[in-house]
Amino acid sequence: MDNHSTDGTLAIAEVLADRVIVCGPERSAQRNAGASLVVTPVVGFVDADMVLSPEVTLQAVRALCGGVVGHPVAVLVRERSVGQGFWAEVRAFERSFYSGSDTVEAARFFQLRVFESVGGFDESMPPGPEDWDLTRRVRRVGTMARIDAWIDHDEGAPTYVDLCRKKAYYARGLRAYAGRYGIASIAVLDRPYLRRPWLLGRRGWRLGFGLVILKVGETIAVVLELLHLGRTIS
Repeated sequence: MDNHSTDGTLAIAEVLADRVIVCGPERSAQRNAGASLVVTPVVGFVDADMVLSPEVTLQAVRALCGGVVGHPVAVLVRERSVGQGFWAEVRAFERSFYSGSDTVEAARFFQLRVFESVGGFDESMPPGPEDWDLTRRVRRVGTMARIDAWIDHDEGAPTYVDLCRKKAYYARGLRAYAGRYGIASIAVLDRPYLRRPWLLGRRGWRLGFGLVILKVGETIAVVLELLHLGRTIS
């Protein structure tokens, strides 16, 4: 699913993929459009900056179709960040705290019938928490499995400003998500380093201090964006 890219993605996809569809305007609409073309019992969603280990799809399909205890209807896949430069290291360090967290990691693979029954991704929700929103709705109708394989999230070579701007971009989505599920839905997100700050030094304080600086910058960016949105609406 290509959103009118201009960087050669479409040409590469046409060589490697069985089908290539160009559509927008945002990823929720793209994902739903892709899912509407699926004819298999399982549907999975992988973003452009993700690299799957060879076992991810196999384990996910086995969990959803192989008679696993509890008959899960969706699969959570652990993610880790990779990239170049100091701030990519910091993001990888941050993500290491979330491995196995049911409040941060969202489902990636679904039984197609369940995905369709809950209405798929909510295209009215701004980008950011759409994965969490779908996961919450799926949890209401069935259990979830967690597989051992990993997805690598390629951060590239981000700068500090890049990461803060990205978080600000998600501010509208976070506000919509909190408005739907309550502010507690954001507050309960698992951040172990806030409860036990000494964990920030577990791989040396260089990354720990970097993570503190990053979270401060991201928080300021989100607050400023929310204030701007508030003035725009009023």
